[in-house]
This record gives sequence, C-alpha cells and structure tokens, in this order.
Amino acid sequence: MNIIAQEHDDITKIIVQSLDKKSDIKELTSYLRQSNKIEVSFLNIQIIPKEIVLALTKIKERLTIFTNESTLKSYLMNLGFELTYQSNYKNNKLKTLNLEYLVLGGSAGSLSKFSTIIENLPPSNLSIFVVMHQKADKQSRLDTIFKTKTKHYDVIEAQSDMKIEPATIYVAPPAKHMIVAGGFIFLTDDEKRNFSKPSISTTFESLSNEYKNTLLAILVCGYGADGSDSLELLQSNNSTIIVQDPKECEAKPMLQNAIKTSQHDYIFTLDEINEFIENNLQSEIFSDDDVRKFLKKIYEKYGYDYSGYSLSHIKRRIHLFYSTLKPKSFFEFETIVLDNKNIFKDLFLNISVNITTFYRNPKVFKILREEILPKLDSYLDIKIWCAGCSSGEEPYSIAIFLKELGLLDRSLIYATDINDIIIKNAENGLYSKESYNLFLKHYYQAGGNQSFSKYFDEHNNFVAINDNIKEKILFFRHNLALDAKINDFQLIFCRNVLIYFDQELKNRIFDLFKESLDSYGFLILGESESLYNHNKYLTVDEKNKIYKRKK
Repeated sequence: MNIIAQEHDDITKIIVQSLDKKSDIKELTSYLRQSNKIEVSFLNIQIIPKEIVLALTKIKERLTIFTNESTLKSYLMNLGFELTYQSNYKNNKLKTLNLEYLVLGGSAGSLSKFSTIIENLPPSNLSIFVVMHQKADKQSRLDTIFKTKTKHYDVIEAQSDMKIEPATIYVAPPAKHMIVAGGFIFLTDDEKRNFSKPSISTTFESLSNEYKNTLLAILVCGYGADGSDSLELLQSNNSTIIVQDPKECEAKPMLQNAIKTSQHDYIFTLDEINEFIENNLQSEIFSDDDVRKFLKKIYEKYGYDYSGYSLSHIKRRIHLFYSTLKPKSFFEFETIVLDNKNIFKDLFLNISVNITTFYRNPKVFKILREEILPKLDSYLDIKIWCAGCSSGEEPYSIAIFLKELGLLDRSLIYATDINDIIIKNAENGLYSKESYNLFLKHYYQAGGNQSFSKYFDEHNNFVAINDNIKEKILFFRHNLALDAKINDFQLIFCRNVLIYFDQELKNRIFDLFKESLDSYGFLILGESESLYNHNKYLTVDEKNKIYKRKK
C-alpha cells in the first residue's frame, strides 16, 4: 500500500510512501479533507505535488508533518510549514570538522584580530568569508588591508553573482547582507538584523546551511549580540564554532553574549585559533582517480553521467556529502551510495547546483524584453529552450515577458534539467513570500511595467505562479551531456550551467545548441561563462553573454 491511514480518537495518522500515481494524490487529498487533527508522515518522498501542498495549507492549524527526506524538509520549510525531520542517516553525535570554508565575524576591535588570523593562514584551498560591522556611508578598505597580510590568498570585496573560488578571501561590503547559495555569493538589501548590515548572523546561517560540517565559524571582538542568534542553527548543521577568549578584547559583549548561548564548541585565544586552523587543514580524503572511478560506477549503476563536470566542483560536492555520512573509508562511501538509491539521490542533489531567481541579472532580461523578444514577433510559432532550468524561475520570467509583449499565446517554452526532483519542484511553481519580494524588485529592474502580483496566486506563506503562465511551459528531464537535439528554437537560455563542465563537454554542448538553433537564433549564457567556439556564433553582447548562431 502506498498510503496507510489510521484513526486514533480525534487524530488521523497517515503514512505516505508514494505519490507517483494520480490515484495516490486523490486518496491523500480525501484524507486531508477530514475534520480531525492530522499527522502525515512522508517516507522516502523528496517532493510533493502542488495539489497536496495546497491541501496541507488549508489544514495547517491542525496539521503535524514528519519526513525522513532532507529535500522535502527544505522545500516545505521554505513554504512556511513546520515539520519534524528524522534523517535517513546514522546519527553520529561526534562532531567532525572537514575544514574547507572559514568565516570570520566581528565588530569593534576586530580588524587587528582578523589581520592576525589571515596573516597566519598557511597555504590551502580554503574559501574564507569576512563580515565586519562598518559604517554604511564609508568606503571599505578591508580588502586592501587584508591583501597586505597574505601571499597565499586572493582578497576580494564580495559582489552579487560572484562564484566562490578556493584560496580566496571574500569581504562583505558595507550596507549589504552577504549570503551564499549554490556556490555563489549574493548581496541583499534586506532590513538590518541585530542593528547591523552586514549581519554576522545572516552570513553565518547562510554558510552553515550550504557547507554544514565543512565550515568553521569564528567570532571575535565586538559590541552587541550579532552572531549569537545564529549559533543554534550552526550546531544543528554540525558546523564548528569558535568564540575568541573575551580576555583578549576590549569590546567583549559580542563574545559574552555568544558564550551565554552555550552553543559554541571552543573558547580560544588568537594563538589557539591559528593553531586549530592549521591542525584541521587536512590532506585529501580521496584522490582525483578515486573520484573518476566512482563517477564511472555511478554511470553504470544509475545512468547519470558526471564525467564532463569540473572535477574540482565534483570533489567539493562529494566531500560535503562524504562528511555527512562519515564513512570509515572511501570504499565504504562508494558502497553506501551504490547500494542505496535514496542516498544516491541526495548526493545527486548536492552535485546538481540549483540556485536561481526570477529575472536573475535584470540587465540581461531588460535586453531580452526590449531587443530580442520583439524580433521573434515575425514567427508564427515561437520556441524557446531553457536548458538547466532549475526550480523554474527563469522560464516563468521569460513567459511573463512574452505575455506582456502579446507573444505568449503562440510561444512554447521547453524547460529542462537533469534533476528529476527539481523539475517537479519547478512544475509546482510555488515560492516563498520572502523570495517573492526579491522577484518583484528584479522584475521592475528588468523593465517590467505592469502589476507583477497578477501573475501569482497568494497563499499563507507562499505564492503560486498562475496556470495561464504555466500552460505554455513544458518541464521535462534532459541531460545536456548525453541527450540529443529536442527541437528547433529561436532562443536558447543556458545560464550558470556550463561553469560546472570541462572544456570538452562545453564544446559538445555548444555544438548541440548550434544544431538546435534556428537560423540566426539567439543563445544567452550566464555572466560567469564564455563562448569559446566563436567560429559558430556571432557575438551580440559580450558583456551580457548574448550570441547568435551563424548560418
């Protein structure tokens, strides 16, 4: 049985093991209409359809949700649901730091402490993030100062859409919150947190959610309590937390408030901090050859080909997941992944980066709206391909602009991704209200001039894209590395996908795009990508990565 329901007094307890069939969805929906209190356990289910999400929303005040899948947990929590999560993996209470990422947070008196830590860092592939409270009206000089303290690391003031690289120090600029998602930095204009922007807590939480127990967070001198309210989440993610010994600081309150939470791992002097970092910069757990052999086994067992992905990207993602499972050896890690399809899916979701937003890089979409889409008006049937569409924000963004230009009725958007789960997420078209506020801002920056809200239906803590926008988009799985041409298109979007591939695979994909483009059709790449095969494409706008197919 896929769904088991039992009534206990005034509580209906439901165990859901599959929602693959329409009959499953219909059966569960009927149970959710009952007047009892309801407990629903989703077992080994990574995403649920929109109909079920809406049904759960209607009974939210008498609903309890359980799941053993981290993907579903994150999805539902993002939409405002509270739930209980029980991991599939063994619970190892011993915290292990597999140091790959370091974040430093501080306020008054922290500059000299940061400088000392940076000056003593040995050569490594660490990615380092620095958040220091600064006056919003002053130009920051932190990157300039830190450049004089190290020969081993590049030092950069962070910018939005900046890809995170190893052996690099990223400094949060004044008056912006710095967050990280999917291997990229984003700067936001959200309200101050703990009276601060940038907020240490915001960056700590973002990095910990991304990097789990590969992250070391260090809090140094300052006033106030910024950082303290993030420490419980860092502990839940098994990130390691060091608080500097307050005896070394004149500005002690920030450290004292953090210590009061009892959510730290160590209270160290600066010398002890430097020694701890050096001791935890371990040699690699597995070699390049180990990874290549592992990827071959994945292809043979599950049919997913990662051989053309950037090896450094794959290694970082595998390392993050490896540290979650905590195997005794790489051989044991291989065995676990190859023997358990659910664990493989979680690894797959880690390797497949899915981070996007409506009208990401508004300047590109402004050019799309004003210069490119109007040129498609001469076609009776307009076909557009979003390759690597992730959770759907990009194809929905294009569809909205087509609607406003009067072109959507004769358009069809193919939205593809290698990730089955993220495709189902995209088909749902559900987004948190917090995310919606960012979408709204990007829409107007991209040249939108109508009421953005009319394209969404509003629910408690999330919004749903209108069906009249969704009906012109086909979502389905497509593997750029293996699959062939699917149609002829006037426009192909493939943004922030190719950066994870090696050059040989990129060249094959550029050949696929040329074959798939109509005469003089447009190709738009991501801001961090470049088109190397210029003999097959004309450059329209190199800065914004817009190209045309040559005949």
